[in-house]
Amino acid sequence: MFEILPNPSLEIILIAGRALFLIGAFWVFALAFIRWRRADERSTERLYAQLERAFDEMRSLHETVAVMSARLEALSERAETGARLAPAGPIGAQRSYDLAQRLAKSGSDIEALIESCGLTRYEAELLTRLHGKNREQQDYSKPSPEKAKSWRASDTGMSSAGTTGRKKGSLLSVVG
Repeated sequence: MFEILPNPSLEIILIAGRALFLIGAFWVFALAFIRWRRADERSTERLYAQLERAFDEMRSLHETVAVMSARLEALSERAETGARLAPAGPIGAQRSYDLAQRLAKSGSDIEALIESCGLTRYEAELLTRLHGKNREQQDYSKPSPEKAKSWRASDTGMSSAGTTGRKKGSLLSVVG
């Protein structure tokens, strides 16, 4: 049965071996190229994801900078307005206090004193308490019964929690 097959020569066997070797090498090269391409695609996708995160952070920072610059502009406008409303010197300050005193006597409210005279809220409250129309109606000579009890308790060194042994307002009560 083997007699029918021709006897291959050594040259044909070497050519067939080279062909099989080339096909095998091409197949290995193709597999390596496919793996390299897939790895490159994965690294490109990771790079795009990192770039997208960086762009998102940059957009967020841009929005933050825009908000902060708007706040700075508002603060600078407020400072310019405050500088224009601030008195020029001690003479201007005295005049604004005189004006505020007259306005408080005429019955102006705290907001009007703040806006027209450039006072702080506490100064305006003090002037309305001292010179306002409600001052004449209040009687400061007689304290309410609750205030009188608390004054007596503080004079004797007693508090609502009991005896402390120290006068309220003394240096020991503040330090100790």
